[in-house]
Amino acid sequence: MTPRPPASNAPAPENGPDNRPRFWLRRSDQVFVGTLLTLAVSLVFVHWLRLSDWGRQTVEVDRLPAGQYQYSVDINGATWVEWAQFDGIGETLAKRIVAERQANGPFEAIDDLRRVKGIGPKKLEQIRPYLTLEPAQATAGK
Repeated sequence: MTPRPPASNAPAPENGPDNRPRFWLRRSDQVFVGTLLTLAVSLVFVHWLRLSDWGRQTVEVDRLPAGQYQYSVDINGATWVEWAQFDGIGETLAKRIVAERQANGPFEAIDDLRRVKGIGPKKLEQIRPYLTLEPAQATAGK
């Protein structure tokens, strides 16, 4: 029988239980990968905090009421495209209004639009708030 060496503070063999490769990595590689993973998780967490606006206060936004678009059209100067913008007046009626104005002279009053076939009292009252008659244009036809 061979005598055993006494248990002392002798260094463990190089491939002993504490220094053997785990997950196919040596101890120094394990520390490096662990540090990289910790850094990556930390950066993802910081990015998530920034995306979620964590720690920021909400801001109340005062909004103005929706504005109404107010427009007006000169009945003696409007093109058929401008006339076609009105509800109830399509391309055909808009071209008819312009043709009537060119054939029989400028309109002297807003009510003169009734001479165009397709514009009745209801339609005229519907678009009347948006119609104007420029004075220089009204007297030029006389």
